[in-house]
Amino acid sequence: MENNKKDSNSPVHQNEKVISPTPSPVEKPTQAKKGNATNQQSAGNNTNNDQSNSSENVSNRRRKAKPSSWWIRLGVLFSLIVAIIAVGGCYWLYLQLDQQSNGQTQLGQNISEQVKQNKALKNELQQTAIATSKRITTLEQQQLNDTKAYAKLAQLQQSNKLLQERVAVIAQRSPNHWMASEAEYLVRMAGRKLWLENDPQTAIGLLQSADERISAMKDPALTALRKALANDINKVKALKTTDITNTIFELDTVIDNLVSLPLNRVDEHFAENKNTQPVTDSIDDWQQNLSRTWHDLTDGFITIRKRTTDLEPLLSPEQQWYLVENIRNKLLQAELALYRFDQVNYKQSIALADKWLQQYFDLTDAKTKQTIEALDKLAKVNIEKITLNKFQASPLLQQLVTYGEIMPTEELAQ
Repeated sequence: MENNKKDSNSPVHQNEKVISPTPSPVEKPTQAKKGNATNQQSAGNNTNNDQSNSSENVSNRRRKAKPSSWWIRLGVLFSLIVAIIAVGGCYWLYLQLDQQSNGQTQLGQNISEQVKQNKALKNELQQTAIATSKRITTLEQQQLNDTKAYAKLAQLQQSNKLLQERVAVIAQRSPNHWMASEAEYLVRMAGRKLWLENDPQTAIGLLQSADERISAMKDPALTALRKALANDINKVKALKTTDITNTIFELDTVIDNLVSLPLNRVDEHFAENKNTQPVTDSIDDWQQNLSRTWHDLTDGFITIRKRTTDLEPLLSPEQQWYLVENIRNKLLQAELALYRFDQVNYKQSIALADKWLQQYFDLTDAKTKQTIEALDKLAKVNIEKITLNKFQASPLLQQLVTYGEIMPTEELAQ
């Protein structure tokens, strides 16, 4: 632009070549026509006029070339601006893409951390759910137990209420009711002693105590009850029972003495030769002592004796132990037969134990004789069964305790 402001007529710029755009084919005829006209005019003028005309042509050409140069410069400037803008836009886009890539990487890391946190949270939730489920199960079981406990408590309260009502009803009765209850309890205990423990003596005492309680009530309406108690007492006295307890004690004594009984052995103590003289201590009697020693040696070297009784083979220690245990087992079976009132098994067990004692033990020993005598005595014991099944006074006492009086037979039948 500084060149455009300089004078075009200056000698410096006269020799400069003006670069103008190539004229188009359309413009060539016009330029040619103008050149012809200029040549015809300059032909008629002087040489000075030719120089002025040539300078004017140069200036005209520069004026014509000036608009084209401006457009080119503007285009270049515009292209440069566009290029700068494009480079800036590319750089800005690169920065944006880099920032977006970093953001995506950070986002991926955040997502990974979030996934890990979600997994941990999920595991924690699962553990919490399991613990909650167990707690719910425990609470349900506890609630079920509480329900059962409440039901049991309600049942107990109802039973307690009924018991209180019954106690109130009983309290309104006569004082003899307690004595009747005591008599009924004594009769029940007598039945247990008789049928479970086979003890008729104690049963008789309990029945007599019950009769005393009824007699103390001094009620004429209880005559039938006292008559039934008297019949029960007489029936129990008439029973022939075996003293099971004492018999068991005797069998236990025999069992304890089995270990100390001696076995049957062969008598090896023969009579010694009474003619045998002892050896003296004197040196002078050495000939006699030598003769006596020689005779004792030759006479006792082989001895033959005769025995007319049967010889039993000796038992080994193991066989002795089995023998004692078998006898003990048979006596224990006899005790069991006593509790079961089994007369056949009792007698068979006693007989077999007695047979083994006489066969394998020394019959000349005093302990063996006492044991065999005890077994013979026990074998004669007869086991009697109790034929009495119930007491006549039991239903009457039950009526007295329940209703406060003995109901007539007609009412009971109804």
